[in-house]
Amino acid sequence: MQGLVLQEPGRLTLEDLAVPEPGEGEVLVKVEAATTCGTDLKAYLRGHPQIPMPGVLGHEYSGIVVESGQDAPFVPGQAVMGVHSAPCLHCKWCRRGQENLCQSIMSTKVLGSYAEYLLIPARIAALNLFHKPTHLSFPLASLLEPLACVAQGIHECLPRHEDKVLIIGPGAIGLMFVAALRHMGVQDITLAGRNASRLGIGERLGAKPEMISGLKGQYDLVIECTGKVEIWEHSLDLVERGGTLVLFGGCPGGTTASFDTRKVHYDQIKILSPFHFGTEAVRQARLLLLEDDFDLSPLLSGVRSLTEAGKVFEDLEHGRGLKYVFQP
Repeated sequence: MQGLVLQEPGRLTLEDLAVPEPGEGEVLVKVEAATTCGTDLKAYLRGHPQIPMPGVLGHEYSGIVVESGQDAPFVPGQAVMGVHSAPCLHCKWCRRGQENLCQSIMSTKVLGSYAEYLLIPARIAALNLFHKPTHLSFPLASLLEPLACVAQGIHECLPRHEDKVLIIGPGAIGLMFVAALRHMGVQDITLAGRNASRLGIGERLGAKPEMISGLKGQYDLVIECTGKVEIWEHSLDLVERGGTLVLFGGCPGGTTASFDTRKVHYDQIKILSPFHFGTEAVRQARLLLLEDDFDLSPLLSGVRSLTEAGKVFEDLEHGRGLKYVFQP
C-alpha cells in the first residue's frame, strides 16, 4: 500500500508499505476518507511529541472493513467511522471518570490514516469504532475525532442557553464549537479571528464574526482555540465576573502564561483546559454527526490525493482552506 510518511519537519514522502495483517480483535480498514488536522500541520511544521518520525501521518478516518481478526467486532464489507484512541477503563483516571486522561490512551493510539489501509487495534475497535450509516458521507464521518474533542470541551464547561459566548480562533475546532453550541441552543456566539473567509464560515454556522484586533467586551464563556500564549493571556480579560475560560488550544511545550490573579480570584473565574476525549464524548460526537440538521460540510475544503500532500500542507500553513480530505 501507499502511505504518506513524515520523515522530518517539512519533508513528506509517499512510500510503498506492507499492508498490515489484523490480529485477534483487530480490524483492517480500507481508508475512504482521511481529513487533515491542525495537529498534523504542527507536526509537519515543527514536529510533535505525540507523532513519531519517520511515521505515517493522519488520525482522522472513515472507511470499509476489508479484513478482521478472530473475535473482532466488525466483519469485511462494513462501513465504519472511528477515532484513533481508547481508554484502558482500569487505571486511576479511568476509574474516576477521566478517561481522556487515561495513563495509556496516548501510548496506545493509532496513527497512519494518510494511507490506503489502517489497522485498528483491538481496544479501539471494541470501544471507539462504529458502523457508518449510508446517509453520512465518508468525509463527514471522518470528522468524528475532532468533534469528540469539542464534545469533551463542552462536557467540561457546561454552557447554558443564555450564555454570551466568545470563541477565539476560526479554525476547524473553533468552527465545530460554533456548530455544536448553536445546535444545543446557545444563541449569542461571537467568533473572533483574523481570517475573513473562515469568519465567514462561522457566520454561516450561526456566529457573529469579529476581527480579533478589535476584540473587547465581557462574555460568560470564552473558548480559546488558537494555542497562542498571548491569546491565552488576553482571553482572561474578556471573561465576565463568574464566567468560565476554556483554554482549548495547546501552546508549544515549555511556554508559560501570566494572568491577573486579582481578576481570577475576585471575579471567581473558572479556568478549564480540556484535553482529548473519553468514550462518552465520542458517542456524543457521533450522535451529532448523525443529526440531519447538523452539517459540518462547510469545513471541508476539497478532496485531494496523497500525491498532493505537499501543496495541501502549504495551503494549510498559509490559511488557505480548513480541512482537506485525502482519498488514498
